[in-house]
Amino acid sequence: MAANSSVVLTSLDFDTLKQEFKTFLSTQSVFKDYDYNGSNINVLLDVMAYNSYLNSFYLNMVASEMFMDSAQKYDSVVSHAKELNYTPRSTRSSVAEVTLTLTADSSGQIQIPKGTRFSGSNSNGIFSFITNELSSHISVSNTYTVSNLMIYEGKYFTDSYVVNYAIESQKYLITNKNVDVDSIEVTVYENNGANTTVFSRAQTLYGLSDTSSVYFLQAAQNNLYEIVFGDGLFGRIPLNGATVSINYRVSSGIITDGITSFTLIDDLSNSNPKTIRQNSIVVNSSSAGGANQESIDSIKFSAPRYFATQQRAVATDDYASLVLNNFGGVISDINVYGGETVEPKKYGRVIIVVKPANGIIAPDYVKNQISNYLRDFIALPNRVEIVDPDYLYVSVITYVQYDPKQTTKTISEIQAAVLNSITNYSLNSLEYFGNDLRFSRLSTDIDNSDTSITSNQTDLRVVKKLSPKLNYATSYKFDMNNVIYYEGGTLDTGIPHTELYITSFDTHVEHASVISDKFTWVSSDGTEYPLSYIADDGAGNIKIYSTVQLNIQAIANIGTVDYTNGVIQINSLITSSYSNYINLYVKTRDSDIYAKNDKIILIDPTDVSIIVTETKR
Repeated sequence: MAANSSVVLTSLDFDTLKQEFKTFLSTQSVFKDYDYNGSNINVLLDVMAYNSYLNSFYLNMVASEMFMDSAQKYDSVVSHAKELNYTPRSTRSSVAEVTLTLTADSSGQIQIPKGTRFSGSNSNGIFSFITNELSSHISVSNTYTVSNLMIYEGKYFTDSYVVNYAIESQKYLITNKNVDVDSIEVTVYENNGANTTVFSRAQTLYGLSDTSSVYFLQAAQNNLYEIVFGDGLFGRIPLNGATVSINYRVSSGIITDGITSFTLIDDLSNSNPKTIRQNSIVVNSSSAGGANQESIDSIKFSAPRYFATQQRAVATDDYASLVLNNFGGVISDINVYGGETVEPKKYGRVIIVVKPANGIIAPDYVKNQISNYLRDFIALPNRVEIVDPDYLYVSVITYVQYDPKQTTKTISEIQAAVLNSITNYSLNSLEYFGNDLRFSRLSTDIDNSDTSITSNQTDLRVVKKLSPKLNYATSYKFDMNNVIYYEGGTLDTGIPHTELYITSFDTHVEHASVISDKFTWVSSDGTEYPLSYIADDGAGNIKIYSTVQLNIQAIANIGTVDYTNGVIQINSLITSSYSNYINLYVKTRDSDIYAKNDKIILIDPTDVSIIVTETKR
């Protein structure tokens, strides 16, 4: 058989393998006239084909697991990532910030122990939150206000091991795969407990000696993590017979985000020499930042890029890789750029923009954690600025024509299909740094919403959502990052350089560069003007216009618009009433809308208006 080069045994298809055997045997004189389908030899051919098939499949799977790109098993991907010094992200506890008010029967000092339990619930169930450290608080009265108390979802567990160097390759495994590795505390008890040492986590060999009390964390099999001590050169070795205690928090992950109220479960009187009662809990920041263990696809993407940083932050990709590796479950996207790219220039500064995994603005404690984490990797940590994303919402007005002969759907069903296409376009093509809105692709998606749709005419506006404090002068400066449409010409009275275009937005102007929703404006002398709105006059001025007896009048100049650079300045805007937000609609010169630096483009379904009409023939 080996001499017959026409026999192919590498196929992963059973029928192909069997046919190859039949072809070979039919060329042999002793088997020339056999009926391979009806004789007993057919059974033997099945056995041979099965055996070859299983061997081929096995070898293919083994070969696939040898490379990170083709590996499918989690343990295989983790093993390859270990070669790149990459530790997959663990499950992460959701964190909330609360202010706790307590009443005691006397003044003085009270303590809130580590592990004090709180309870909160959301649509996914009831969850336990705990404190991560012991804290002391003093009051001169019997009322105690504990501000900015951080509570973490989960429960504490402990794994203990006795160091025994007679055991070859002894492992110190964390036995729960849902561990939050940021909560790990390793304590080593030596000389029958006479010496107690807390070992800290090291991520590099830099600065370590044979006396450094450090441990390293690495991924192990079965989605677990493993504690590794030093080798006596980089990090000291625990004494033989010592007890290793690994205390950590086990979390439920992302499903615990979004909890807005909590109750204190534990009685603090049990840990204090006085009676303590809970008065109230004010939630400063609802629970956020929970994350599940890193997926296979995420490891394959992140590990090579993390390795490229070589444990330092120099290039922008270095910053992004380091932050995503350590905070990947908390933030969903990051953009890093130099201060020389912004106005005014900030030479020498590195600007980091983070988009949280939940919500639109990352909590301050997350930004502080990122800043503190980067200090070990950069030379000038005070030159790093962490800022919030600037969201560019896009309003969509689309006129859709359809052929009723091509569908049985109603107009409302077609509207729903179009809205679903627009929403999916936002989810899949926008909502991340650097993702530009391509008008042609959005228009194509609208046309493809239903086979009966023949065409669409779509108008886009960038939207900034203003929420000024009532009866208080508020100023705004918006960098739209896009050239603003400029028609030219100016009219100080009447409608601002174009005729009013009534739509579902009520005050939308077809060709105006800048126009807002209606609100009640308050002048500097206290006069209120209902049905007012903001608009540009076509000459670079931002004015307040008001509808008075069905006439639109320009009342005051409150800002400027730089059409070329896309900058809008609004000065001392005073309002006495408006609905939810004051939407400021801005028409861009180009059909496409661009995102740069800190900008993220998205389409809110509430900003979409769909008008469906029959095709005229």
